[in-house]
Amino acid sequence: MNLLHVIKTSAVTMIALAFSASVFAMSLQDAKDQGLVGELRNGYLGVAVSSQEVESLVKDINQKRKIAYEEIAERNNLTLDQVAARAGIKNLERTQAGLLVENAQGQLVKK
Repeated sequence: MNLLHVIKTSAVTMIALAFSASVFAMSLQDAKDQGLVGELRNGYLGVAVSSQEVESLVKDINQKRKIAYEEIAERNNLTLDQVAARAGIKNLERTQAGLLVENAQGQLVKK
């Protein structure tokens, strides 16, 4: 095998791995179904079982939620905390039975 063939093969392998990693990336619903995350009363997600992938997912979604809450707050002359708290109540209500939600004691428990 010559060096050019090895480089081409390595490049193709790396591209294939990059695409396959995105296929296997965990979705929020997967994480909820597996009991890895739950809805918090404050409108954000909480981590029940920590891993790098779960932490990254929660951080990304919580950042997106915060941006959305800030936009809603600005449009409606509310504070970020008011919007997040209202969203938290709705998220808890919408969560399917058997998935994790934060209880009054701050623990993630099955709904």
